Amino acid sequence: MPLGFNVKHDRINLQDDTIQRSEESQEANTGAASVKPTARKLCWNGSSYIYAYPGRRPQLLIHLEGYVNQELQTLNSKEPKFQELKLQVYSDVFGIFIKEFKTYRSLLSAIKKEYETTLGYQQDQIKELEPLRCHLRLVTEECDRKIQARWAEEKTEIAALKSEKQQLQKDIKAMREKEKAMQTVVDRLQTELTKQYLLYREECDARKLLIWQLNEERTGLVKKEHTAETEQLALKICRADLIKTREELNRMKAEYSDVVPRLNWDTLEQSHKQTLSQLKMLQADFNQLKSEYDILLELTKNNNMQNKRQELITVSVANL
Repeated sequence: MPLGFNVKHDRINLQDDTIQRSEESQEANTGAASVKPTARKLCWNGSSYIYAYPGRRPQLLIHLEGYVNQELQTLNSKEPKFQELKLQVYSDVFGIFIKEFKTYRSLLSAIKKEYETTLGYQQDQIKELEPLRCHLRLVTEECDRKIQARWAEEKTEIAALKSEKQQLQKDIKAMREKEKAMQTVVDRLQTELTKQYLLYREECDARKLLIWQLNEERTGLVKKEHTAETEQLALKICRADLIKTREELNRMKAEYSDVVPRLNWDTLEQSHKQTLSQLKMLQADFNQLKSEYDILLELTKNNNMQNKRQELITVSVANL
């Protein structure tokens, strides 16, 4: 704590003791303090150092504000530990403020202590992270250098790739023009080949036709030479086959004269089966009708018997 602050603090303590003794004497003389809710809140009569009156600030607040302003003016904002010195000034003022309120001193002291503990812990954490911060700065600078170097390399590569791309585009254009020229040549050759193929086909067909005509003429000459002999031989063979066919036909007529043809047999068998099935159905219908007739006949006889009995009973009752 600065030396000037110690002196001022002693003066404030002396003033506090004097005011407190004057307040105690006034309370002893005047008795209990009177409260005026319409004039001020939480104020005692005869005290102007801690408590405020309407339109008047307490002396403690004036002294503390003056001390804070004076100490802050002595600090240089360009100093490395300006924020710590500024915080120390407010901490000292808060300590004096706590001492003036004896009732809330324990709670306010606990709050101040907790704030100071948390602040110290945060400062320790900052000190522990300071090497990491330096390391992070170095790593960041190294990464920036690498990125710049990589960017320069990529620029060179991009320029080379662009030039290569332009060259490839020129090559592609030349190849496309060459391909167009070759396609024109291919189309012309295909047209010529089609014409040559048609001529070849016509010539081939003409040759085949000529060969066929020559073969036909040769075959006609050979046929004319062998026609008589071939016809005689064919006539003999046909006569022999005719004789064999007649003999076979006569034999089959003799053997199968009493045999029914297969088609007629299948037709008769199918009609026979249909007739049998119809007969069975008719027999079943007849049996059912007969049973129903027997039942109706029995019912009729019973009804007649009952009617006769009823008539006899009626006649006997009428006679009585």
